[in-house]
Amino acid sequence: MTKLAVRGFGTLAGAQAPGRGSPRDPWRQDDETSRLSAAERGRAEALSVPADAVPLVLLHAFPLSSLMWEPMAAELPELAILTVDLPGAGFSPLIEPATIQAAGRAVIASLRALGVTRAVVGGISMGGYVAMSIMRDAPELLAGAILMHTKARADDPAARAARLATARQALAADSTEALAPMAAKMVSAASRASSPGLVETIERWIAAATPAGVAWAEEAMAGREDLLAVLTASGLPTTLLAGVEDPFTPVAAAEEMAEAIGPGGNLAVLADVAHLGPLEAPNMTARLVREAYRRMV
Repeated sequence: MTKLAVRGFGTLAGAQAPGRGSPRDPWRQDDETSRLSAAERGRAEALSVPADAVPLVLLHAFPLSSLMWEPMAAELPELAILTVDLPGAGFSPLIEPATIQAAGRAVIASLRALGVTRAVVGGISMGGYVAMSIMRDAPELLAGAILMHTKARADDPAARAARLATARQALAADSTEALAPMAAKMVSAASRASSPGLVETIERWIAAATPAGVAWAEEAMAGREDLLAVLTASGLPTTLLAGVEDPFTPVAAAEEMAEAIGPGGNLAVLADVAHLGPLEAPNMTARLVREAYRRMV
């Protein structure tokens, strides 16, 4: 099983606090197949998790990388945080097959390689799909889950076809330019006003994603199964975060998930937030994540 790139923050031994140390270039590539730089590989292999730690494992949104977690992680210095680049994103290589379940199993393998025996998994958007897959395949590894701006239902035929068309377009054009309009849609009008550089930053991250990585993710998301039953069956305490202005994963989707979870679930709805709460409202999101983590651990 291919191991994915993992970074540590907070109280985790060997972690480097955001904004400290040598500058990090998250998009540097060694070659077209690996995308895992020698420097980052060394940092990943040197990372160790204390035996008594229960890390918060964060899985990013599409078409971004683990870099998106840094503003929120900076608000949680007391927590042991691991951020993972999903297949084809950031420093992680592509894997086969292109499925959400394969991504989940790669995350599980990466955590076990680090000696993690118990964790809280947090996933946003596509990262939420992967988190739910982990809830199904390795519930014994988890103390709980925090699912942000995501949904459990599989894509309908039209959405599935659109994803596959985007995958083909990215590969044919050898570009992610077609995804650029997503950036403005991912954040609310209030977020654009309060953080005028945010959309530009997201556009830059999207432009830096590789066409192959985008195609892999779109294919994986298009083929994902309905995961609503996983929430009912897992029995894990689960917190849901939803944005009122989210055009991709509406509040109604989170409400359906909360109903499926039952008494073990909590739902927080964020006003003036769209699809990227950890970037739009890092302070508020960090507070909710901290509260959820403390309930679970």
